[in-house]
Amino acid sequence: MKYHKMLGLLALAAVALLAVAATASATTPTSPKGTVYTGTLKGSSEGHAILHDTSGLGVTIECNGSLEGKVEAHGSGATAKGNVSTLSFSNCTNNWSVTTLKTGSAEVHNIAGTENGTITSTGAEVTTKQSTTGLHCIYSTSATDFGTATSSTVTGGNATVDISATVSRTGGSSGFFCGSAASLTGSYKLTTPATAYIDA
Repeated sequence: MKYHKMLGLLALAAVALLAVAATASATTPTSPKGTVYTGTLKGSSEGHAILHDTSGLGVTIECNGSLEGKVEAHGSGATAKGNVSTLSFSNCTNNWSVTTLKTGSAEVHNIAGTENGTITSTGAEVTTKQSTTGLHCIYSTSATDFGTATSSTVTGGNATVDISATVSRTGGSSGFFCGSAASLTGSYKLTTPATAYIDA
């Protein structure tokens, strides 16, 4: 169960990375600082993304993940957002696999007084499957609070997406097995561009 949610959250993370800068009134992702960036965004998990199951079965799953996307909207009066083109998960624990059904989209809203942002994910959908039993769970995001985009000003290097989210189960095996939702924690590091900022 945890693994299911974690996957969903990872997918969200990927989406979040794609929209690494935003504010409702004026959104400008920049890299290097002061230069508008609308190129490709790539990221990979730092350590493992960890899924915490809410079904009561006490299962935790950890996976490595990577993502790729592009900033597709930004600027004055617009929210920084973009669609995720690639989401992948590997080396998951507890004999589970994670498959992305829909990559979804994400947007980021600047946190006043900083170059960081809050991330929202919509339309991401992942399914997790237990290799020995065939049981599976599907989790989706819909205007889901995903976490925080932390700029290079704070990290001193690559920007990161720090995940702290709850993703709803929308299909799969029985509710008892999958649980109604899952929480995900972890961090993704942007490798492209090398630095990133969320300017308001």
